[in-house]
Amino acid sequence: MTFEHEGDFYIANLHIYYIAIVNATEPLKSPNNTSLPKKSPIKDLKFTLTGNMNRYVWSLDNKVVSETDKILIKKGENVRITIYNNSMMRHPMHLHGHDFRLLNGQGENAPLKNIVDIMPMETDTLEFNANVEGDWFFHCHILYHMMSGMGRVLSYENQAPNPLIPNPKLAKRKLFADDRKFHSMAENDFATNGNDGMAMLQGTRWSIGTEWRLGYNDHHGYENETHIGRYIGKMQWLMPFVGFDWRYRKLETDAMGNVAGEKNLFGQTNTKDDRRQFSLGVAYTLPMMVILQTEIYHDGNLRIQLMREDIPITKRVRASFMLNTDKEYMAGFRYIVNKNIGLTTHYDSDMGLGFGLFLNY
Repeated sequence: MTFEHEGDFYIANLHIYYIAIVNATEPLKSPNNTSLPKKSPIKDLKFTLTGNMNRYVWSLDNKVVSETDKILIKKGENVRITIYNNSMMRHPMHLHGHDFRLLNGQGENAPLKNIVDIMPMETDTLEFNANVEGDWFFHCHILYHMMSGMGRVLSYENQAPNPLIPNPKLAKRKLFADDRKFHSMAENDFATNGNDGMAMLQGTRWSIGTEWRLGYNDHHGYENETHIGRYIGKMQWLMPFVGFDWRYRKLETDAMGNVAGEKNLFGQTNTKDDRRQFSLGVAYTLPMMVILQTEIYHDGNLRIQLMREDIPITKRVRASFMLNTDKEYMAGFRYIVNKNIGLTTHYDSDMGLGFGLFLNY
């Protein structure tokens, strides 16, 4: 195509660009009839895409691959899968071994695909004819979603053993190994008023964590809390746990050498300055990602705590706070230098004002 004037070329390009935008908003349509065999029986499957963005655990119907059995299908039947995305992330769901029809209102000309990108709060329906025997993986194609467990295995009933998989049990263990892995993390704030830090080991369901606050003298005190818990519920907002709490802080005494007893908000004698206690508790994630933690110690004392870390203020500034019924409180800010280093300032009811260097892994 040639143009006598430069402006003609610009107008032609603009026209092509406009057509591309219009076509992109129209539903996909196959140029051919993609209908499935009408006399084949139909097997309906329904899945809800679930997960926890804060913990980065992804699943179908709140179960990861290793927590489920294979889904059996029969050769010759039409398999229809309805998927609802109950998360705030998109999930491109991919089926191995088959192309499927995406039911998008195009009737007999529904497009053939092997991956469909499902937006948050969206429902999509796809269908295919089961005509290729094997064990086929159906999973999110964001690979770290897949590895955390967002998938299922579709398997044909009464199929012959696969000669390419001489050891099916070993293959199954390797498949399940991804979402059964534990990951570790640790952080520490080297501050002028003490060291605050934590270390954690977490998997799909279990969490083992310990945190410490170490002052530079007995009056600032030393603390360590360890919790072992299991996340439950569809969104994994709830975690019952068992724990152990050790604390020591030297208190001021009067002229007679007596230490004035302190009460918590429930009128119980406070052990926050000299505590060696086992505990049972539950942590629940409230709106705005605030953690509500309720804990009862083996001496009968009760503690309720509200806490949130990593409150975004700007792209690089984060805020945090904590307060509880032991009359402890903390507030602070962190400036993110890079993914492993930050600069901090915070005020702690026991240790006072501090400035520090924050390291995390």
